[in-house]
Amino acid sequence: MRRAEKTTSGRRPAGALLVAVLICAGVAVAPSGGEAKKKVPKKQKRPNVVVVMSDDQAAETQRYMPKTNALLGKGGVTFQNNFVSYSLCCPSRATLLTGQYAHNHDIRGNTLPAGGYSKLAPHLGNSLPAWLQKAGYYTGHIGKFLNGYGNTSPDTEVPPGWSEWYGALDDPDAYTGGTYTMYGYTLNENGSIVHYGSTPDVVDPATYQTDVYAAKAADFVARRAPKSKPFFLSVAPLASHTESGGACTCDGNNPRAAPRHEGALANEIPLSRPNFNEADVSDKPQSIQNLTLMNPTQQEVVRARYRAQSESLLAVDEMIQRIADTLKAEGELKNTVIIYTADNGFFHGEHRVRQGKVRLYEESIRVPLLIRGPGVPKGKKRSQPVSNIDLAPTIVDLADAKAQRRMDGRSLLPLMDDGLFSPGRPIVLEAFFNADDPDENPETPPTNYQAVRTDRYLYARYGTGEQELYDLYLDPYELQSRHADPSFASVEADLERLLATSANCSGRGCAARAGLKLKLFFSNGGGCVAGPVKAKLGGTDAGEIASVRFFVGARKAGKDGGAPFRGEIGAGRLGGNKNRISANATLADGRVATVKATAPGSC
Repeated sequence: MRRAEKTTSGRRPAGALLVAVLICAGVAVAPSGGEAKKKVPKKQKRPNVVVVMSDDQAAETQRYMPKTNALLGKGGVTFQNNFVSYSLCCPSRATLLTGQYAHNHDIRGNTLPAGGYSKLAPHLGNSLPAWLQKAGYYTGHIGKFLNGYGNTSPDTEVPPGWSEWYGALDDPDAYTGGTYTMYGYTLNENGSIVHYGSTPDVVDPATYQTDVYAAKAADFVARRAPKSKPFFLSVAPLASHTESGGACTCDGNNPRAAPRHEGALANEIPLSRPNFNEADVSDKPQSIQNLTLMNPTQQEVVRARYRAQSESLLAVDEMIQRIADTLKAEGELKNTVIIYTADNGFFHGEHRVRQGKVRLYEESIRVPLLIRGPGVPKGKKRSQPVSNIDLAPTIVDLADAKAQRRMDGRSLLPLMDDGLFSPGRPIVLEAFFNADDPDENPETPPTNYQAVRTDRYLYARYGTGEQELYDLYLDPYELQSRHADPSFASVEADLERLLATSANCSGRGCAARAGLKLKLFFSNGGGCVAGPVKAKLGGTDAGEIASVRFFVGARKAGKDGGAPFRGEIGAGRLGGNKNRISANATLADGRVATVKATAPGSC
């Protein structure tokens, strides 16, 4: 694994540092950092990076992508709690390019004046592909880019930062179809306009959009892999987004699968979740209360969309395998990081929401994230909350590049290395949605909120003054908001304070780490531990601790559920030389923060 992320800048907020202090015979020694920094051998070849981003993919539909799950999941790390900070296409994709929350990159919608391609275009020279180019990478993009590309910009415009460009045009009126049609669409290929198929209504298997993108990706890899220069490839298929534009006769505008996959999931239905067509929504904002219960016919429409969207992902699954096979044939698979994710989730009847995204519930904000590559552990799952703000910092870290803006996320490399490490930060959720920037889903009303998602809780405040609070340990389906429950008053106050300090954060200020110290006490036997090690948690935020678990390396070494938080680690649990002792503290606001220290081996 490569070095820990160093690309964000800015002053660390007060009380933000997790400090580990070792006390031996009354003498304090040098602190141990919260996460290890690893040096990269100078002669090590920097990896190629491939990012595949699907569109509107509900996280649980990842089960229909067995090739990807085997290649990236078994062959790498699966992040089980990965969230998008703003669950809408353009803001989310802008976050990938900048490593910033929407309140910092200022793309707050899909269309002007709130957002869209033209709003970010003047700043794309200071975004991820440009940073990678400056670091010596050859870059390429295939497929969907930012909403409005080719509609509010010249069709032949190639955004800065890309060595090769095959961008889908959003303007369906100028040619046949646009970005959102599986057939009869148009690409800007390095400044030249190329049409695929005749109209969106004519099914031509040779021009099925996902397969065309897969062929272009394989060709890019085959040409660039033999070169000594590392490459970065971004591939953005339409699947599993609904189709629109042109004369498409798609049933309900549902996405069409590749002809070979049509009907493959005809008998599938969404997982039977308790929040499907939720019976009682009186605890939720008025916009949800206004939604009526679905009748059987409406439920079948939702299920048909689910089947269509899932079937469309089968070709994406094959695309990722094809890219990997090409990399392997060129001898570059072992030196390539492959990242699979989505721009946002999607509703299929949960909480009565029949389609769309934007809202802050799990179905909308949770998306797949699987990563494999050199140095990435194989077959591991990580449960720590992470976000799309972390993708750009991770790629910059891998490429040994330098970001030119203050990124709000952090490199995921330390979390890949250490399954016990918890950063102790919240994920900020936000939406700045209004009637001037309608989603393609007419059912979604104007929505404006700021929220924090911690390891345990989701807390939100809306522009309407409404609130929501969910204990996700006890209520993973978000059936009962606790914002008006007196027994959650202290938790709500803690989360409100956390939201107040995080909602408009920037750079390192988005870490929101707790002020904690881990102190170790032991008898020094001349460079070794002569008896048990006593561990105690302190620091400015020690009063916020709800419970703590202690570890020696990756082994459990005890827990404590009441103040003062301390533990005793027997000498028999210690190994030779150095022992990394960790404390994972759960705070009252639901965050889990890791503090570490090192003790000598036992005598």
